[in-house]
Amino acid sequence: MNYYLNCKPNNYTGDYDLITLDLPSDMSGGIMKYVRPLAEEYNKSETRVLKDIIKNSIYEIERRENERKNRKNKKW
Repeated sequence: MNYYLNCKPNNYTGDYDLITLDLPSDMSGGIMKYVRPLAEEYNKSETRVLKDIIKNSIYEIERRENERKNRKNKKW
C-alpha cells in the first residue's frame, strides 16, 4: 500500500516535501483496525483518516526533534 503525503500548508508557495510511505500489506491490516473506528466515528473516509494520522505523526516527530535541538543549543 503506497501513500503519498504532501506536507505543505495550503497557502505556502515555497519548497515543500512530498513523503512516500510504502506500507507492507501485512502491516496495513493492523493499522486499519485503528483507522476504521475513527472513520466511522467522524464520518470521514478511511483514506482521509489514515492520511491525517500519518501527517500528525510526522508533525509530532518534527516538533520533538526541534524541541530537543533547542534544548541543546540554548545560549546562556
